[in-house]
Amino acid sequence: MQRVLDLDLDLFLFRVAHDIPLDGPRLDASDFPPWPLDDAMAFLEERCHLHDPLPGRAVEHHGEVFGLWRDGVRAGSLTAPFHVTHADAHADLGMSEGGYKYLLTEMLAKPPKERGFPRTSRDGSDEAMTDGNYLSFAIGCRWIADLTYAHHPNSGGDVHPYIVEGNLGREDGTIQLPYLTREHIRWLIDERPLTRRVPDLPPERMEEPAVPFTMRSSDEFCAPDPFDFVFLSRSPSFTPAEADPIYDAIRERFIDEEAFAR
Repeated sequence: MQRVLDLDLDLFLFRVAHDIPLDGPRLDASDFPPWPLDDAMAFLEERCHLHDPLPGRAVEHHGEVFGLWRDGVRAGSLTAPFHVTHADAHADLGMSEGGYKYLLTEMLAKPPKERGFPRTSRDGSDEAMTDGNYLSFAIGCRWIADLTYAHHPNSGGDVHPYIVEGNLGREDGTIQLPYLTREHIRWLIDERPLTRRVPDLPPERMEEPAVPFTMRSSDEFCAPDPFDFVFLSRSPSFTPAEADPIYDAIRERFIDEEAFAR
């Protein structure tokens, strides 16, 4: 199985930004200072086993990797389903957005091969795919076989209870997307506490593959095997400009963008 490392620059900050607009300005480095460059490189070399450039891409906004994965699968360079290690200060599974309503109803109503072009939103205000939920949509396309979330030591509590089962207060769980109706959604919002799982559904509404899900703090994480691809997001509204040298160094040392394009 191919292994994908999905990095976000905000992992390499000493503090995590929460509840800010997806399309907001850059952060102030005095409030969100970046790691020293050598520490970031040491994490990638020692914990992620990166040494030589691997096929992949560096993007501005994390949701862009969804389209790259789609194109890679269609071109045959990525073989789905593949493993993803998501090294990020945010889970990007849609905790604070309404996109799950669209994903779990309209999108899952389509055959898997027709799910690769979901509607999108830049600011997260619509029921659509965004930078903050694209991983759930990639799972909905059945591209991901298993997912590891290597989170910032000061984050990790942002997994959606309708998306991830068995991960409330634990480190391991399962993602199995339930195909819901709008009536299910309304009942969950109005009658069910947010910390409770979706009720039992008939088999025909639980046909999506179960995806093993693991959470590890980045200061404890160590990849068990080398990666085959590396993707990196700057996520400008969640990082200060002073972190850009880390972005540039990762792109130069560890990502061969031409190799992924071929």
